[in-house]
Amino acid sequence: MTFDRPELQRLYETVTDSYHRVYNRYLEEEDDDDAYYKALADGYEMVTDYKTIDGNEEFVTSYTTPTHVADIWYGFDEYTSKRVYTSGFIRITDKAIAEE
Repeated sequence: MTFDRPELQRLYETVTDSYHRVYNRYLEEEDDDDAYYKALADGYEMVTDYKTIDGNEEFVTSYTTPTHVADIWYGFDEYTSKRVYTSGFIRITDKAIAEE
């Protein structure tokens, strides 16, 4: 996925790359479930589900790392009533600030 602002693109890549680096390291040695739980024990998780964002229910992929939570959701084509997976929105929360 790409974002218009370079800062958002970098944040997206930083958080998602961090998650995938840890998960894939475990996946080299374990099956999918074990890799998931080992990454989770290290503070890394990826969940795809519906979440309420700004009062709207959105289909969201959430990446959690020890320092950030990134919620990514997709645009919606009004004409076809389908999600557009090449464009979307991102909300990144710094866990240290959120816990204050």
